Amino acid sequence: MEIVFKLVYLPAFLLLVSCVPLQRISDVYVEDFQTEDINVCKPSDVDLSNYEVEKFFSKSRKVEYKIIHDHYNVAPCYLEGVLKVSGKACDWKIQASSIGSIKCNDEVNYYVCDSCEDLFN
Repeated sequence: MEIVFKLVYLPAFLLLVSCVPLQRISDVYVEDFQTEDINVCKPSDVDLSNYEVEKFFSKSRKVEYKIIHDHYNVAPCYLEGVLKVSGKACDWKIQASSIGSIKCNDEVNYYVCDSCEDLFN
């Protein structure tokens, strides 16, 4: 019985551990909206508050850029701003297609959020 218990509950435990954010995001500030074509993508398509930006990054998962390139549609507009990651000032972007990035110094990390529809409605 003990072996069955370990086999059944160990994967769930590992899933919970993998969802814990490794970096703490704080002091989120929305600065500006950018678009390549105002007729295709409008500010209302990615109208997020400071709180919603923080929520986006807490719900999203970090991915390699190749995953975005191969499996996601890139929107022609995005919201941008600044935030702190573990106390360090960084720039962020979130596209209307639920793709985001955080740039700290020269390092860029990419994020996708497949469960963020509520933020973009």
